Amino acid sequence: MTMSWIDLGNGRKVLRRVREQNEGRSHLACPMLVRSFSEPVQSMATGKWYDTPRDLENTYKASGNPQGEEYVALGNDSMKTVEYVPDAAERRADIKQAVHDVMSGNVSPEIAAIQ
Repeated sequence: MTMSWIDLGNGRKVLRRVREQNEGRSHLACPMLVRSFSEPVQSMATGKWYDTPRDLENTYKASGNPQGEEYVALGNDSMKTVEYVPDAAERRADIKQAVHDVMSGNVSPEIAAIQ
């Protein structure tokens, strides 16, 4: 802020602080809008670009990303995802065990409650 003499109109002048004119601002009567990010930021959970921190933080919640997992933002490192590959032998063993349980009448409490 700078000091300047202001004419009060009755012949008196007063020394007051005056704000410096910002050349980047418009003369229209509206506030200066400031974006949250200077440029869009990519979410490592979804791969999409976001302009606001709130939208970006929502992608790190389990309900906001396709993986359904909670993430913590640590930095600018790219996230490496590993695709789940089901084990065929393990799946076969699980199916055999489930069939054996049903045939022997050994069902889980959740299924017994339905019946």
